[in-house]
Amino acid sequence: MQAVMDLFLNFDILKWGFILFVAINILTFFLYIVDKRNAVKNKWRIRESTLIYFTLAFGGIGALLGMCVARHKTKKWKFRIAVAIGLLIALIPIIYIISFASDLVGAFVFSLI
Repeated sequence: MQAVMDLFLNFDILKWGFILFVAINILTFFLYIVDKRNAVKNKWRIRESTLIYFTLAFGGIGALLGMCVARHKTKKWKFRIAVAIGLLIALIPIIYIISFASDLVGAFVFSLI
């Protein structure tokens, strides 16, 4: 466990991980928006499997926002389930980073004493 803590002491890993996480969620959000726009205009659509893939690949927050803003795929059960699972998957790194950050703050406070 100490090796993992030492690895994450290099904040570049956390920074780039956070940037990637945000980028995936923004991309997922826009995929849902574009698919809804194309559905209304009877144009080429994004595959459902692509939407679900991005939802489950840490894009659960973007998918939920995209579904709510565009009112898209809200009645399909497989999307409701995928978004619920995607949210859980997306919350894992957030909870880990928060708990890690609290460990760092605790270590910093104890180093001052």
